[in-house]
Amino acid sequence: MTKELLLALLPTSMGLMLARTGMIVGAYGSYMGTDAGIYTDGASFISLVPLLILMVVLGLTDKTIPKRAIFHSTNLCIALEAIGIAAVALIEAHAPGFTVARMAASTLVTASAWICMFYWLRRCRGASCTTAIIIVFGAMIASETILYVFSFIPRMVHCLIFAMAVLAQYAAIAAARHKPLPAEIDIKSTSRGYFHFAQKNADSVRFLGIIAIGSFLMSIAIGFLKGFPDGDPIPFTRVTRLLYTLLIDGVFIGLLWGTIKGKKNAMTIGTWVVMQGLGSIALLLFALFPERLDIGAVFGNAMNVTMTGFILYLIIAFSSYGHRDAYYYAIAGWGVFIFPRSLVRVTSIALYAQFPSTSLPTALCGGLLLISAQFIFLQFLMLERDETAATKATAISVQRLLGIKDEAAPGTEMRKAIVRASAQEMQKQFLLSDRETEVLTLYAMGLTQAKIAEELCIAPGTAHTHVKRIYSKTDLHSRQALLDYIERYTD
Repeated sequence: MTKELLLALLPTSMGLMLARTGMIVGAYGSYMGTDAGIYTDGASFISLVPLLILMVVLGLTDKTIPKRAIFHSTNLCIALEAIGIAAVALIEAHAPGFTVARMAASTLVTASAWICMFYWLRRCRGASCTTAIIIVFGAMIASETILYVFSFIPRMVHCLIFAMAVLAQYAAIAAARHKPLPAEIDIKSTSRGYFHFAQKNADSVRFLGIIAIGSFLMSIAIGFLKGFPDGDPIPFTRVTRLLYTLLIDGVFIGLLWGTIKGKKNAMTIGTWVVMQGLGSIALLLFALFPERLDIGAVFGNAMNVTMTGFILYLIIAFSSYGHRDAYYYAIAGWGVFIFPRSLVRVTSIALYAQFPSTSLPTALCGGLLLISAQFIFLQFLMLERDETAATKATAISVQRLLGIKDEAAPGTEMRKAIVRASAQEMQKQFLLSDRETEVLTLYAMGLTQAKIAEELCIAPGTAHTHVKRIYSKTDLHSRQALLDYIERYTD
């Protein structure tokens, strides 16, 4: 990994950082506490409604949002985010307490920041696992560090500075256009993360269900922890604010380092273990220090932000390998995280006065942390088992296609020649390009898209694009379907 590669990723990571930091300043109270309470999760709940409607439309119609619409909406939302942050600063200074105007300003900041963040995530489609982690976690580390530094500045000044700072996204967009796309930057690593699963299962109902259920349950627990026990935000002291920053930066640096060093499960099992551990420690500290909830909130908020980074990374994985519009996966992933968290938070604020209890949220959180993590672990084991079985089935299909037995298997070059002949027949039938035919040959032999990219000296994102085009032209949407077609219809 060279300095030039990192500089190529800088505009995208910086743009994501600016959009996210502006949202935290305007709608989360700059993390001077766990957040801004109803102005955070209430505004998130309101902002999510129109986006979910858009997601349903994209899902039902299977259409993509035009690039021109994306460009104009992003430029507009950058300006709206800046206006919203400035409005929050003025309202806080002149109309403290709950006001409809403050809620409206927070909602404006939240919705516009999300659209901007989705734009930057969309640019990362087709990136490798390691590239995506560097962009997302680099943005999160920079964001959290900047927020801590600015916590020493008066709140109104802080807001006004960031109202201007988010406008730097315009410069980031311009700079990014002169850099290669993240998909074209190949940073070598053996870490697979969710990109390995998404490559094969991005549109699998089962896989999407596993991720959705696990994230949904974990987000409910986060909703309780962020406002334990009554839903109100927990303010930090100077010491706990510093501890929180050191902890969350340490978590992201650890996961980033593990990914770069090739730890295969850093972004799958490792992430869930970290989040479960942070949540469990938060509950323990809430019980040990009931008069100092900010101590437990350090770990509760770190769990929430870890989940944020994880969801951003997950959105890139799914939008890279799924066949739907990138905004469909962005809204779906964000909704699975934000909806349960916001619902629990708003409900806690509304009902705690009638049902004052710390035992109930503690028990619910503990149970949800256990269930969500164990559910994910079990399902991953089953996916790995099924993948092994599928790999064996693919090998058998190739042997059947070649008309050979295990002991009579020819060499690699001979097998490639036989499969290439069948692929060339499909080229004539479906008007495939020469490059698509090469990709089809290797894909039918059982190579992963990463191995195909390495074999043909192309970027992983380019290999993925060729596979998607093959699927589209042939109307065959899996490796097994291609093998079955070759066996049945080619000579």
